[in-house]
This record gives sequence, structure tokens and C-alpha cells, in this order.
Amino acid sequence: MKKKIKKIILQEFKWKALEFPKKKKNKSWFIIPGLITIALGIFALLTDNILFLIAIVLTFFVFYVYANKEPRIIKFKINEKGIEIDEKLHDFDSLRSFWIFYNPPEQKELSLRSRKTFLPYIRIPLDKENPNEIRKFLSDFLPERRHKEAVIDVWMRRVGF
Repeated sequence: MKKKIKKIILQEFKWKALEFPKKKKNKSWFIIPGLITIALGIFALLTDNILFLIAIVLTFFVFYVYANKEPRIIKFKINEKGIEIDEKLHDFDSLRSFWIFYNPPEQKELSLRSRKTFLPYIRIPLDKENPNEIRKFLSDFLPERRHKEAVIDVWMRRVGF
């Protein structure tokens, strides 16, 4: 009696990508938020609302720092164990589904829905990876379900973040 031996081909995808796409912002990009900050600051002073003034200044400061932040280079790996992001493994049991947002050249991202209640979605830039190959591989481990894009993600991409 001959035994059939099933050959298992282990597949692995490895790549590095920027944490977020870096878009060049010139000084004019900051003019509108700066004018809004000044207008709201004047309003806060006229209404003697110091707490509001502090909140406005802090908001602009956070906006400015985030707009000038340099993206980190993150390592990604997908294999039969799960999905690794900067050496942190997300095994397939901790994930519910996946979806690939593909709208080149602007958007090429893998979206994962985890079992977490707070911040359940994980977005991974695919960079130069073939989305069809990744989709084919992941469909053996996770269901493919359409994920909705968060309004904040759409807004930030359009604004230039």
C-alpha cells in the first residue's frame, strides 16, 4: 500500500514599507490651519476663554508636529504562522478577516480586522508586493470580507497626511 505524501509548500512574504506615505508639505500648506488657529485664538481672547485658547494652541502644535513627522520603516512578514508587524506576531486566530484596498498609485493596503474591541483594524501598506498573491495566500487562513474605509483615513489622505 502506497501512502500519498502531500507536499506542503511554505510561502512567505517579506517586505519593508514606510509607516505612512510621506508627502512633501510646503509653507503654504500650513497657512489655512494657521489662519484658523489665529482666528479662533482671537475669538478665545475676546471671550476671555483661556482654556479654549490653550486647547487651540495645543491642537495646532500637535497638528504641526504630526505634519512634519518622518515615517518609520516597518518590517512586515506574512507566513503560515500569521502576520508579523515589526516582529510582533498577529496569529490568524487573533484575526477575523482581511480586505485589500487597491486603488493605485494612491492606495495599496492590506486591512486586517482583529478580534479586539478597541481599534480593531490594522492597516498594512503593501508597497511593491503583489496584492493578488497575498490575497490568494491569506484566503487559506482568513475569510475575505469587505472592510469600510474610515472617514478619517479618507480625509487624511485627501488633505495630504
